[in-house]
Amino acid sequence: MSLEDWFNKRWYPEKGKGRSLSLLTPLEMLYGGVSRRRRVLNSRTPPEPLSVPVIVVGNITVGGAGKTPLVAELARWLKERGRNPGIVSRGYGGRAQHYPYQVTAQSHPLESGDEPLMLHLITGVPVMVSPKRAEAAQALIDYHQCDVILSDDGLQHYSLWRSLEICVVDGHRGLGNGHMLPRGPLREPASRLQSVDIIVSNGEPETRVKQQCGDLLEFQMVLEPACWHQFNLDQTSTLRLTSGPEPGPCHGVAAIGNPQRFFQELQRLGFKVTEQPFADHHQFSPQELHFDGEIPVIMTMKDAVKCRDFWESHWWALEVRAKLSDLFYQKVHQHLQQLPEDEK
Repeated sequence: MSLEDWFNKRWYPEKGKGRSLSLLTPLEMLYGGVSRRRRVLNSRTPPEPLSVPVIVVGNITVGGAGKTPLVAELARWLKERGRNPGIVSRGYGGRAQHYPYQVTAQSHPLESGDEPLMLHLITGVPVMVSPKRAEAAQALIDYHQCDVILSDDGLQHYSLWRSLEICVVDGHRGLGNGHMLPRGPLREPASRLQSVDIIVSNGEPETRVKQQCGDLLEFQMVLEPACWHQFNLDQTSTLRLTSGPEPGPCHGVAAIGNPQRFFQELQRLGFKVTEQPFADHHQFSPQELHFDGEIPVIMTMKDAVKCRDFWESHWWALEVRAKLSDLFYQKVHQHLQQLPEDEK
């Protein structure tokens, strides 16, 4: 069992099987104090507003909650309405030689990070990476004339000005055991939910999650299969296909925050899945994906972009798309309409 698995089992315990990790309370208090100090300092010296709206999509827990699919959906929605969105990201897992770093189809995930590359390939919008997200956002405005900035993660990156905050909560895992790092999965206290503009539940929230978040869970998001992908011979573009492998035995590969969500989706599509979970953002080697015979290997798009240099014909990537209610889009639209002219 990896260290990540060990913590996840205790941060997100099954009913009646949790362990308190009370020995980590002093570290939790220290982390909480540092977090509070950062918020206080930001309130005293807030960042300068940018000239365009900035929508931050994040969460208050570590690990995946569904932020990136929501960012992709917002980018599509904005493009359909004549806007020119751009995406900024920290680029976790990537180390570019310079920042801000513009993601292209030829980018390597070790430079850009896996999620920024995936977002660029599936949305076609400009994506800029930098540890200083404000720097990346300004580059999108200057070089691409973007009129809306979407930040993939960054709810705790207070040096980035934002006009709208969207927090995604996993409908199954919620806020875990309710404790802050390292005793629990919270990056900020649960009270932070009261200050964000929109809270989205990824999936139908379970009873425990409703108890944790109360009436703040205003909108629900469902991730649905959108299309299948295989990489072209040039390895920088994908074949977008309406149909994939025939349902049956497969190896499901997922190096995401909650691999079980992906495996369950494959099962709903009729596959008999041999689960192959990896740590979030894992960098694959070809040998790790050589399983028995020619049984289809199905992975997430986030994982597929890290495997395109050694892609094989029986490998498939499944793209999912976020579905939300019309009321959600109406609220985002109202926000954009209410901004001053120089921030629309």
